[in-house]
Amino acid sequence: MKILKPTLLALTCAFLLAFTHQITQETIKSNQRHYEERVLREMVNGAEVEKSISGYNVFRNETQIGTIEPFMTRLGYNGDIDLLIALTLKSLTQDREIISVRVTHHEETPGIGDKIEPNVSSWIHQFAGKSALDTDWTLFPKGDVDAISGATITSRAVTNAIAEVLSK
Repeated sequence: MKILKPTLLALTCAFLLAFTHQITQETIKSNQRHYEERVLREMVNGAEVEKSISGYNVFRNETQIGTIEPFMTRLGYNGDIDLLIALTLKSLTQDREIISVRVTHHEETPGIGDKIEPNVSSWIHQFAGKSALDTDWTLFPKGDVDAISGATITSRAVTNAIAEVLSK
């Protein structure tokens, strides 16, 4: 009898947990989709975004003006850093230019490396308007990119990832 009560309690808790997970799963997925759509539109100042094979195409007035390319670097201080990089289209006279960059996932140190997030620091916004040809993609003072103090590895990882996407 001493084992029966805790066993029944554990089974009841497990059932309630499984039931709660099942009934909230669709709502969670829907909220994640809406959040992702909002982030994508914010990246391109409200332009229309359409999923493509390699990322997203960006349209304004039914004309494609750019792309959003997902990219992952394994060179972060604490592991992988997932990015979304919004770029203008390349033309005969102009190289692709960065519209904006967002970090979608990372494991960097809170309070230091997490400054790559736009809601923590404005650091990630420095890349807007830069292109492969007019930017020295090394960290300041040698290059054109400011580093995050105390998070040089993280800064270098994000900067190199963006430069790699632009060089494609």
